[in-house]
Amino acid sequence: MINISMNGAIGLLILFACILFLIYPGSSQEVVLSTHENYTLENCTLQVEDIDSQAAKVWVLIQAGNGPSLSMVLGINETLNCGRLTLMVKRFYAGESADIVSLKIDGKSISG
Repeated sequence: MINISMNGAIGLLILFACILFLIYPGSSQEVVLSTHENYTLENCTLQVEDIDSQAAKVWVLIQAGNGPSLSMVLGINETLNCGRLTLMVKRFYAGESADIVSLKIDGKSISG
């Protein structure tokens, strides 16, 4: 009887997670990168070329699939779309040896 209730609880938890995914199909995460670091998600690769925390600007190189790369300079709250992903610059941090940038990455659902 304990196994049945434990399996039922796990099944209910999985069902609840699936319902949440259907209601909120997008995913969001925050990534912190420094100069010359890159981040790949799905078929998009983001390379941080340079960060100027004093000016609150980041120079990024974006490669989406086999297409040509795109180079942009972005400031705080500026966004960039790459396939089903939206990148937003959130914060800059000045360090002694290097600056870093915090990016929010939102994914859209396949149907959205």
